[in-house]
Amino acid sequence: MKNYVVFLIQNIFWGTYSLIEWFSVRDKMQAKIILLGIFIYLCYTLAMSIIHKKKHAALTTAISFIFYFSFQSLFYYFVFGG
Repeated sequence: MKNYVVFLIQNIFWGTYSLIEWFSVRDKMQAKIILLGIFIYLCYTLAMSIIHKKKHAALTTAISFIFYFSFQSLFYYFVFGG
């Protein structure tokens, strides 16, 4: 149950990341990569504080990252016509 709660909270974090990235259209790629790294670290830290197991926290963070950005790509494909 803890993994599911962390997964949902991390998807809220990834939504926030997408919003911030949308506002920073003119930033360089290095700044966007640093921002992504910060959000990955925040999501992992959140998972560690709730789950208390490094392997489960890393796995949950990776799954939420892949899940969110996969469905974001599908959404853009279907809404904006690929």
